[in-house]
Amino acid sequence: MNIAEISAFLAGRAQDVAEYLLENGKKSSGEWRVGSVNGEAGQSLAVRISGSKKGTWKDFNTGDGGDLVDLWAARRCLSMGEALREIKAYFNLPDDKPLAEKRQNYRRPEKPKGHLAREGALDWLMQRGLSVQTIEQFKVVEQVRDGKTYAVFPYLRDGEYINGKYRNINDKKDMRQEGGAEPCLFGWHLIEPRTRKVAICEGEIDAMTMHQLGYAALSVNAGAGNHQWIDCDWERLERFGEILLCYDNDEAGQKGVREVANRLGLTRCRIVTFGQYKDANEAFQKEEPSWFAHWIACAKTFDPEELRQLSDFWGEVKASFWPAEGRQTLHPTLKLAGADCDWLEFRPGEVTVWTGYNGHGKSLLLNQILIGLMVQEERACVFSGEMLPVHQGKRMAKQLTGIDRPSPAYLDVAQAWIQDKIWLFNLTEAAKLARLLEVFKYGYKRYGIRHFVIDSLMMLDVPEDGSGAMSAQKEAMRQIATFARSNHVHIHLVAHPRKGQDEKKGPGKLDVSGSSKITDAADNVISVWADLKEDGERMDEPDGKLELHKQRNGEIQSKKLWLYFNRSCQQYSVNKHRQPYQYVKFSCQEEYA
Repeated sequence: MNIAEISAFLAGRAQDVAEYLLENGKKSSGEWRVGSVNGEAGQSLAVRISGSKKGTWKDFNTGDGGDLVDLWAARRCLSMGEALREIKAYFNLPDDKPLAEKRQNYRRPEKPKGHLAREGALDWLMQRGLSVQTIEQFKVVEQVRDGKTYAVFPYLRDGEYINGKYRNINDKKDMRQEGGAEPCLFGWHLIEPRTRKVAICEGEIDAMTMHQLGYAALSVNAGAGNHQWIDCDWERLERFGEILLCYDNDEAGQKGVREVANRLGLTRCRIVTFGQYKDANEAFQKEEPSWFAHWIACAKTFDPEELRQLSDFWGEVKASFWPAEGRQTLHPTLKLAGADCDWLEFRPGEVTVWTGYNGHGKSLLLNQILIGLMVQEERACVFSGEMLPVHQGKRMAKQLTGIDRPSPAYLDVAQAWIQDKIWLFNLTEAAKLARLLEVFKYGYKRYGIRHFVIDSLMMLDVPEDGSGAMSAQKEAMRQIATFARSNHVHIHLVAHPRKGQDEKKGPGKLDVSGSSKITDAADNVISVWADLKEDGERMDEPDGKLELHKQRNGEIQSKKLWLYFNRSCQQYSVNKHRQPYQYVKFSCQEEYA
């Protein structure tokens, strides 16, 4: 558990912790009152044990305060790291320290000979924008050897000289560390004991820059790819609830920052990038210091890809209320022979189940609905294991032109119109679902196809009945729905109904054959029914209906649309005169007998 999690844990037990740490305190109005952090009699120190500030404390005489981890450290006279270890042991909390290799016996090197930076090293650092005060605070030493001037960056921790880096001010490649020294972080001696937020940089000068700007900062000792310092400084790093990783904006830095975050804990790490600049010091030399607050505020978390804020999608929410000019709806809708039925939308990431008795025209109607989608600049791909491409093409040609037998010239125009609008999964037998979805995904990525038809469920390698059939259908539906959501496409799935007592009325949602998960997982359920009357009989009455039984994300959940059928051109319409409709216009049509 990191410090933020431990703080939250203690807050949940605020009264017990207050009683344990400050035995002679008294409860009063949601607070535990004592005289001081040492437990003296009185009322000046208050520990909140309820309310919005539960788990915090403040001494109104001294101004000290914090959370219960701070109180534990202050009461026990412990460092933050020692307090965390004691809290974990007392409450038997898990320790997430990673297993490390057996620690080496590092030597403590002698302090570097020389003097505090002046002249060459001082000028070099000041040219990088660092102040004399900052350079003195980090105790940078200047050393001259063989006519070469080195800036020595001392790694100080707990009053000891742990390591040092020697940098030739005129040659970046001439750089070394103390041999056999412990690989710790640079800058520990300037970190206040109760600091909870720290920046870790890839270089000493970057850490000095951040410190000068008012941020607690440390630096790694050996670049982006070496992480030995994590084992050596693990206990000291436990105290930080937030770690800003300010690595260089290059390939090595971005790779290293991910590895460091994985080890220190993704929940408390954030990546800071400094605009177009490589590192903090370069940005400091070229931009106003005020920019750093912006870059820190915009630091990226390591959230899982699946974890998104609802506000990220607010543009779509807004568009659902106020579509772009010229559009009444955000998504493609049902269009039938010129009629706009905007109460039924075909949204990306959804599955629509189409059902209807055999011979009642569900596949034929769906074919025409695809044409309506193509009119709206959508692209489609159809799998029909029961129909040859020539037969699919023939009835689509009739529906496109509104003519029973279009002329060759008209067919050429129709071909040009559908050229980049519709594809087929060309297999006239049962298909394997995995392969079908694989091809669909290729079609989406390569051609931008967003509407996929599976006609029908029984033409997949999914058992209709027998042992395990229900589970297999449930799993198939899960895969289909997941595919639609993850690729932001729409799946149209034809599913047959159970055989009813008669076919005088259309099937409902509960009549779909097989597992109930087929309609449960679907976003929309639509049935198609035909009044199978003789030609010329009851011409003033509809020939069938499309019925909406479910629309999960629509305002209208159920609706009936009565349909009229023109048999010669295979078109459905809402026009009782059954007039043919030309989706593809052609002015020089030759009539054929």
